[in-house]
Amino acid sequence: MNLRQPLWLLAFIAVSCVFANDEDAEKEFVPLKFASPKVASKDIYLAEDFADQSVLGKKWLKSTAKKEGVEEAISKYDGEWAVGAPQKVVIEGDNGLVVKSKAKHHAIASKFVKPFYFSENKPLVVQYEVKYQEGQECGGGYLKLLSLGAEKSIESFNDKTPYTIMFGPDKCGASAKVHLIVRFTNPINKTTYEHHAAQPTGGVSKYFDDHATHLYTLVIRHDETFTVSVDNYAIMSGSLLSNLEPAITPPKQIADPTDSKPSDWDDREMIVDSEDKKPEDWDESQPKEVVDESATKPDDWLEEESELIPDPEAKKPEDWDNEMDGEWEAAVISNPKCESRSGCGPWKKPMISNPLYKGKWKPRKIKNPDYKGKWEPRIIENPHYFEPQPFSQLEPISAVGIELWTMSNGIVFDNLLVTDKEEVATHFSHQTFDVKVAQEKAYESYSNPSKGIFSDLVEATEERPWLWAVYVLVILIPVIGLSIFCFGRKSTPVPADYKKTDEPQEDVEEEIPRLVGDDDEEEVADQEAAGDTGSSRNSQEEFEHVSKVATDSAEDEGNVSDKSSGSTTKSPSQRRVRQRRAD
Repeated sequence: MNLRQPLWLLAFIAVSCVFANDEDAEKEFVPLKFASPKVASKDIYLAEDFADQSVLGKKWLKSTAKKEGVEEAISKYDGEWAVGAPQKVVIEGDNGLVVKSKAKHHAIASKFVKPFYFSENKPLVVQYEVKYQEGQECGGGYLKLLSLGAEKSIESFNDKTPYTIMFGPDKCGASAKVHLIVRFTNPINKTTYEHHAAQPTGGVSKYFDDHATHLYTLVIRHDETFTVSVDNYAIMSGSLLSNLEPAITPPKQIADPTDSKPSDWDDREMIVDSEDKKPEDWDESQPKEVVDESATKPDDWLEEESELIPDPEAKKPEDWDNEMDGEWEAAVISNPKCESRSGCGPWKKPMISNPLYKGKWKPRKIKNPDYKGKWEPRIIENPHYFEPQPFSQLEPISAVGIELWTMSNGIVFDNLLVTDKEEVATHFSHQTFDVKVAQEKAYESYSNPSKGIFSDLVEATEERPWLWAVYVLVILIPVIGLSIFCFGRKSTPVPADYKKTDEPQEDVEEEIPRLVGDDDEEEVADQEAAGDTGSSRNSQEEFEHVSKVATDSAEDEGNVSDKSSGSTTKSPSQRRVRQRRAD
């Protein structure tokens, strides 16, 4: 069996994959026909695929409100919205809600079919798609789940409209986030605070820069746990009780806000020694530095030369306008004449430290005998403490709003879903997101044939770094092992049997093992070498000896090959020849 066949098989498979990818790339891309996702109406609070373009202005209302506390020019929500197809159509008839203008404020909202009450202890599932067709420099893409009552005037939706949850992507510059903000009202003092979930450590910038559709999913359960996923991969999870900042649960004890420091409380640890006096010989008038009167000008100092001179190679630009740009002057450079000198220009005596300088006198400090320590207010029981049950105590939600400012246009929102069943959201995404992503990848393969399976494998590691270990185990280690198995051993050549009719073959020199009695032959070789400096008589004797040995060997070989001789007595030469042949 040829051991190199497995490697050839691997190479054949790899080449086949490449050609298969090329063949797929050559196929014409054909968009699918859009099919509205099917979902039971009893399971949803909001489901929007924007298949009907008339929902803009009927179901989705652009805000007519103004932002408070800002200049009139930027107070309006004048950003334009549209319902239409994305720039790259991968599913024919698939529309989305599109941000049409950049550097403007946008606000739009839509009512729920029915309010969602957290007190019913059903999980809240929010899911939607965002696609940054032009990438994103600065701007949001998050949803606001508006508190109950907002549905009464959604056309007045603005940045001050109360919301219960804010969820979704946001980026400005190098800072990229996926927000989860929960607004919770303390039931005792009625104060509302915003509580933020910590950001994932892996970073989320890729969701803004790859120009692809991404699916954002939020699940908050009645056991107080939450999960934030992107493309069905969890990036954040935790508990409403322990993983939000600041914590929803207030501290049991607080500093007494009515307590104040007593007037006689001395919290100075060190004080000035009132008995310390300035010495009579302390001269505060002495400067820190004085002129070194002993200094003399170096002999090589060039006073007539300047340290900096105009660059003789500088030229006035052709488009320089003296009226607009002012009088042109060449840039200055270091004077080359001063490079090997102590200095150039007017020489002055240097300054040195003044040995008489003492500075301004200050009395020393001593420990305060009346020091009582740092004052702190007394600790009391928190009158606003309560043990929260965050999920059931959250404000009901009745509408969804998108309120953002962006430096990019072409942001597409699509397939918004609010439900109380996780399996419904999963089924919804199978009908929408999974189909769309498969089509986008097919379109990418068609438009960019060079991007193949290896690029997909590398991209997969961005969200799942542990896949590198899998790649090593599945691909690299077997290849190395197979290479060692095929090439790592040196095989022993097997002598071939040739017929008289075969083509002549080159002689193969084989290493003859060292046998007992070979010393005689080595002695002959040594004698031949010594013959170069010996007498002609010795050379003649050595020649005769070598001839005799060769003759004896030939006779011995003939005797061995003669099977009919029947001789049982063998000379040492015969035994050596037989031993070699056996080897």
